Amino acid sequence: MTPLHPFAAVAAGAIMGLAALTAPNSGSAPQTDAWPPCSKACVVAAATALVAVGDVAAEAKLHMITHPGRYGLSEPPKGERFAVLDGRLVRVHTETMQIRSVLRPITQILD
Repeated sequence: MTPLHPFAAVAAGAIMGLAALTAPNSGSAPQTDAWPPCSKACVVAAATALVAVGDVAAEAKLHMITHPGRYGLSEPPKGERFAVLDGRLVRVHTETMQIRSVLRPITQILD
């Protein structure tokens, strides 16, 4: 058997290190079975709700996201937060509650 080249070990270590750095944080993965799916009324409301960039959302209607990674998101920009509004995932300004972007419809609250 031919011995490995010394750089092969370095390359393998670098690849493993990159894989560890880019792996998703699975330390506290949520149990999706515990969350009930959105009801038919919830889906219909989400499909008919008008959510537009620039609108100011009532804070009582927002569900603020505490774990963006559960939705496949990174941390929001400084001074903004992700939230759920009328069945849509949105990004809002923290102080004014103005909608900065409408990301996508969602059927479950994951946090």
